[in-house]
Amino acid sequence: MSILKKIQYKIQWFYKVIFQCCYKATTIFRPIQQNKVVIPLYRHKKLEGNIKAVYEELKKTQPQLEFQFIIPNNKMNLRQFKEIAYISNAKYILLDDYYLPVYLIKPRKGTSIVQLWHAAGAFKKFGYSTVDTKFGPSSSYLKIIPIHSHYTHVFVSSKNMIPYYAEAFHMSEERIYPIGVPRIDFFADEKYVKETNKKVLKSLTKEQQQMVKILVAPTYRAANNYRESGLDMVEEILAISKQIEKDKLIIFAGHPYMEESKFERLQKQSNIIMNSQFSANDWMPLADAFITDYSSAIFEFGLLQKPLAHYVPDLEEYKKSRGLYNEIETISDGPVLQKRTQLIEWINERKASEHFDTSRMVRYNFSKTKGIAKEIVEQLLKCE
Repeated sequence: MSILKKIQYKIQWFYKVIFQCCYKATTIFRPIQQNKVVIPLYRHKKLEGNIKAVYEELKKTQPQLEFQFIIPNNKMNLRQFKEIAYISNAKYILLDDYYLPVYLIKPRKGTSIVQLWHAAGAFKKFGYSTVDTKFGPSSSYLKIIPIHSHYTHVFVSSKNMIPYYAEAFHMSEERIYPIGVPRIDFFADEKYVKETNKKVLKSLTKEQQQMVKILVAPTYRAANNYRESGLDMVEEILAISKQIEKDKLIIFAGHPYMEESKFERLQKQSNIIMNSQFSANDWMPLADAFITDYSSAIFEFGLLQKPLAHYVPDLEEYKKSRGLYNEIETISDGPVLQKRTQLIEWINERKASEHFDTSRMVRYNFSKTKGIAKEIVEQLLKCE
């Protein structure tokens, strides 16, 4: 280990000690506020997905609760100390992603730290499953900052996922509940789907509304030295755009952590539109087909029984640098495409309103497909 790295770890350890002391001191003078729910909004800076679904259920069934929203910093700096005031007396902290402050502290008894992880299934490896890999954290760092620690409840999409999340979060399987992914309740709400479809269609021209819509939603790709492979999905879509038939429309749903500057060239293509106003899930009921590399969003699209595919020309490189929990064929019914010619052919074969049998992947990845937010809230209250 280099001298600079040793100094960095010392600084991080010192920061953690000070942060812990400030949190502990604050808890002495502030009793838990039994109706307080803190929600850090790190992924989207607004309520969306699993957090939104559970928030709405809590608001409907537990009107006594008060909600405080944070736009978290997730960096070891002075600004992060402000968040101690929010979390130190919270009854519930609802998360759907990484949240550094809860890994720096020793949480007080009586605070529930609930992880509503943003992904369905268990696709690409993360957390402790990637320790000392190119993508993941080092074991030395984890001795100082035990990421994904202190969760009191973790909700996953099916029983098949429990071992993978126990490994990724380095936690007991007993605190992992296979109730489901609450945002998919949206698909069972006919009124909500109808209203959302109407809004989404309004964003398209009349010509675009009549086209075969291909939703492309790539996974997050790390940057610089952490990059899993050299594949760039933006470049891949641009490279094939001229060879796609005229009745096809590509809807590109960039990952929330992707830099928006990467999308400028896509916006110049007449047969590609950028998904910025709506979430990928909002587009799914209207889309005729779905393409991803390693995004777990494909499992949710599978609920709609329409064509889906994985475009993964970097599959072997990705497995070596980051890894997958299972082979794609085990968890998905979609074909695995590894050449641009295959991707072009698959897109051009698509028709409007096609049916595709996804029953096997749905059974594997989901325990429940409706009423999930309600059951999660009931489970939280049951544990009190």
